[in-house]
Formats: sequence, C-alpha cells, structure tokens
Amino acid sequence: MNFPTATDIKVSSINFKTIVDWSPKPTNFTYTVQIRGSTLRDWKKKCIYTTDTTCDVSDIMQDARSPYEIRIISEVKSPETDEEFPHADGPTFNPYEETLIGKPVIQEFKFNKDHSNLTIVVKDALTPYRNAYNTPVTVRDIFQSDFRYTVFYRKASSTGKKEQSSASNKIVIKTEKGEDYCFFVQATVPSRKENRASQNSDEKCTSSGNADYDITILVAVGTAAGLIVLIIVLSVVLCKCRNGKKEKPKEKVPLNDV
Repeated sequence: MNFPTATDIKVSSINFKTIVDWSPKPTNFTYTVQIRGSTLRDWKKKCIYTTDTTCDVSDIMQDARSPYEIRIISEVKSPETDEEFPHADGPTFNPYEETLIGKPVIQEFKFNKDHSNLTIVVKDALTPYRNAYNTPVTVRDIFQSDFRYTVFYRKASSTGKKEQSSASNKIVIKTEKGEDYCFFVQATVPSRKENRASQNSDEKCTSSGNADYDITILVAVGTAAGLIVLIIVLSVVLCKCRNGKKEKPKEKVPLNDV
C-alpha cells in the first residue's frame, strides 16, 4: 500500500523530556514511531497506530548518552498482512548532547547572621526518569560533574555584575552588611559545544537585609494578619452579644395602694 510518509520530522527536548513531531495529519492510515539506540538491538515501537502527529519518546531514550535513530511508519492496523509499509527517517538524536536545559528555579535564599554571606539554593529540575529505587532523577543526576550553576549578582544600588559558579545546587556569595543584592542563576553543561547554557532564572532581590524577598510572601503575611484582626473583631462582637442576652431587664414593682 502506498501511503504518504511523514515529513518535517523534528525532535524537541527539554530536561530529557523528548518529543517527536511531524506532518501531515493522516486520513485513511496511521503512524507508528520507531526508535533504535546504540544499546538497543531492535527497533522499539512507540505511539503505535496513532492518528496524532506528535509522540513522547522519553521513556525509550533513558540511556542519555546513546545516539538514537528515529523513523515513522505509515501503516494501517492489519495483522493479517505481511506487507512492508513505507517509512520516513527522522534526525538522529543524542539526549546528552542535545536536550535543552530548562530555566532554573531559585528555591530559597538567605543571609547568614552577620550578613557577610548570602546562600542561594537552586531547585534541581526533574527528568521523566526514575532510578532503581523509584526516586525521580534530576538533570544534575544525569550530567553529574559535567553540570554547573552560575549565579550572576550585583548590589541593588549598582549595575556592576559579578558571578560565581558551583557544582552543587547551593551557592554562597560574599556580601557587605547593609547592602541588598539582586541576582539570577544560569545552568551550564561545560563539555558541550552547543546549547551549553540554560535560560536565565527569574531575578530575585533581597530587601533591607532580610531573608528572601518575594511579593507572594508579603501577600501571604498580609492576608494572615487580616484574618487575625477579623477573628478578633468577630470574637469581641459575639462576646458582647452573648453578654447582652444574659442580662435581663429589671421588673418594675407596683406601689401598694395607700
């Protein structure tokens, strides 16, 4: 049978979540995606007999350092036929070299007691994988020593920027007492020639020498304070109402006839 083959086959991958996209939309047939890596002897099927033009192949590409071949079969669901259906070859993809590193998220930051150091903790991004103990695998788990976080920071009152890197997700920078700082984080894979760096994280700033400043924290504190005031007011009102009900009006005693 002569079915149209897939065209415009593209692979997109962020933090090892890997998606294959192609066209056109099928009419009287379906697609099946096949993947083969250097550690896989046979083609592995994914999204079998699908009428979609997108397929998540992350679970087949768990050997991150292996290059994978991709092809898409145009076929019909007919177990009785031995006919070989046409296919289209997609690009070879190596997750370790090509997956994009997602935008880092700053988990927390705080000064030490004498305000001489600021500790910044970055949340390690998760991948679609789990280890033998069923624990989620992070991007840093896969790259290990070939992975770094770099914080770019400046005094809030200055435009001069400094940077400091770390192989862990905790970065400590030296600070001056009384100064506030603004900073953002970038993740890098030093061994790469392309796509070495992630996007920059959102910028965070300290405030008045206190721990991490975030508008969401202020909103939460304000809301909590408002609730406490409301509870106190309601308690006073209810208390007055109850006391009012307990007090009975004094009855007037009629004078005896003279």
